[in-house]
Amino acid sequence: MIKPLVYTYLAMVIVVLVMDFRHLKQAAPINRWLSYGLIGIGIGIWMHVTTLSKTFYVTVWISHVIQRILPLP
Repeated sequence: MIKPLVYTYLAMVIVVLVMDFRHLKQAAPINRWLSYGLIGIGIGIWMHVTTLSKTFYVTVWISHVIQRILPLP
């Protein structure tokens, strides 16, 4: 069930990159880097989910990062 959705996401990312390449090229550098960063993070999560048999929960990973930054009582 999830794999077709993941491959659909990858196809949509490729379509966005192809169609919006000129627009991203003309955007301000910070917007360009943010766009590429979000696309890169999405592709990284996609690769992690499709290559490993272990389930990847983004919220658990974020909670581990936040626990290191925020002081706990």
